[in-house]
Amino acid sequence: MATYKKDSFIGGKWVKGGEVVTGTKCKLVTETDPQPSQFKDKNGNMKMQDVSKIRFEGLNDVLNISLNRATISGLVDAFGEDSKSWVGKPLTAHTEKVMVAGKRVTAVYLLAEGYEVGEDDGGYVKIVNPSKESVQVAPEDNGEVRADEIPF
Repeated sequence: MATYKKDSFIGGKWVKGGEVVTGTKCKLVTETDPQPSQFKDKNGNMKMQDVSKIRFEGLNDVLNISLNRATISGLVDAFGEDSKSWVGKPLTAHTEKVMVAGKRVTAVYLLAEGYEVGEDDGGYVKIVNPSKESVQVAPEDNGEVRADEIPF
């Protein structure tokens, strides 16, 4: 006997990076949900993508957008981990040409107010708020005694 899983079809038009103008104001209008993408990983498994619906200033259409890791990280930093809290917040679109699988494509990044696009030490895109204090995470106590902790 065969078993099936219900596909969650994402209806509607998708954002085309090449048609987005940097600096355009926008808002997410739905929570972000992981959905299967059209791409497969090196083992042949379906890759997942984080999809939300978005409205750009000056357009009546609500479009689907797949949020990249940098955008998600910036939204978490600005508004918290629950994507419900991202809905309706004013965002600004930023586009950049990037190489993906040997092709040059236009990536769309969504920035909260006060945030900007930068690069980490490895050259990967990251979204940061330069006026926000960075948070230092204390190292975990793994039970080892460090030499600088010995009182003599």
